[in-house]
Amino acid sequence: MRNIGKRNKDSKIKKILLTYIKNNLREIAIITIVFFIGLVFGIIFVNNSGIEQANEISSYINEFVNSLRNNMQIDKAELLKDALISNFLLALILWFVGSTVIGIPIVYGTIAYKGFCLGYTLSSSIATLGMR
Repeated sequence: MRNIGKRNKDSKIKKILLTYIKNNLREIAIITIVFFIGLVFGIIFVNNSGIEQANEISSYINEFVNSLRNNMQIDKAELLKDALISNFLLALILWFVGSTVIGIPIVYGTIAYKGFCLGYTLSSSIATLGMR
């Protein structure tokens, strides 16, 4: 009996999500494209960086990896708290700014910036550490 009620609830949530995606497919596609454009720009930025900048990136990543290997203590609770606070503030600002017509380009810029950061991080990590 319990499984029947759960399945019905799951199908209801699934139905709501599919309806939401169907109704907002254009906006979801635009946001995804903007994110991937930022991602590509981040990768291109690292690949076209100069030798001095590439050396700085490599030394920073190598120092971080070596500190992790040497069992440097990282306060995971503090790291989680900082990440949650900063992302909550970003979500709050995006919600407030996105509720106005004037703020919509700011939302797109923030999404592109997040993509750029991710592309930069992945590309520099792969360039430094390789595909291990």
